[in-house]
Amino acid sequence: MAVAAPTRYCGRCGAPLAPGAGFCGRCGTPVLMQAVAPRPVYAYAPAPPTAYPAATQPRLSTALVAGGLIAVLVVVALVAGGIAVSQLARGGHSTCTSNCTPKFVTPLPEQASFRSTAFGFTVNYSSRWTVRSSDDSGLVLGTRAGQVTVKGAKGENADEAMRQAVFGLPSSQWQDVATVTTLKGVHLGEVQGVGGVYSANLVGAAQTSVKVRIAVMAAQYRDVTVVVFVADPADSKAPNGIDGGQAVDYLCTEFDWG
Repeated sequence: MAVAAPTRYCGRCGAPLAPGAGFCGRCGTPVLMQAVAPRPVYAYAPAPPTAYPAATQPRLSTALVAGGLIAVLVVVALVAGGIAVSQLARGGHSTCTSNCTPKFVTPLPEQASFRSTAFGFTVNYSSRWTVRSSDDSGLVLGTRAGQVTVKGAKGENADEAMRQAVFGLPSSQWQDVATVTTLKGVHLGEVQGVGGVYSANLVGAAQTSVKVRIAVMAAQYRDVTVVVFVADPADSKAPNGIDGGQAVDYLCTEFDWG
């Protein structure tokens, strides 16, 4: 009894091959490239491709995105500001323990003022000075090293008032008074005046003398003349030998005639 030849199958698609066939009748693969398979090789159909829906929403422009971010930032700032205002209104706040912002404190006064009731002018001076005496026409101020006198008078010429302030000093205390230099650009407030620097020996109560420098400035506004008299121990390192010259300049600049 003849044994039938084994049935061959396509190694690619699994279809049975006809005896003597050179190609697979289903997929066309050459038989020479096929391997004899003892049993059919089952091929699974490929999964159908998934159809994705086409995009229907347009992409947002860069301007719209930026506008949205700005709107979000504005809302956040408004919310934070509202919280801060509500906390201030309630008077409640959290205590800062590290990296705190500077505290706001009331600054110390930078100046003090005196107003002459007789002549109406106002003197603004350093708050570090002290008032030694005062009356309706002016005052005497004690500085760190000496004194400053501001006096008003009626009807006097500025040059004559300055001369009287210097050479009218009592000779028992102020000796050897001599001119050092003339001050230029003198002014009291907005009124120009005259001035000069002098040297002298000041005799104290123990009959000991101290070399001093004197600065005198005078100005006239309408019928009122004001004289500023400054006396300090002579200081060779200070301009014109007078310590605290900047504070005196401040007094003259802030002077108000009323």
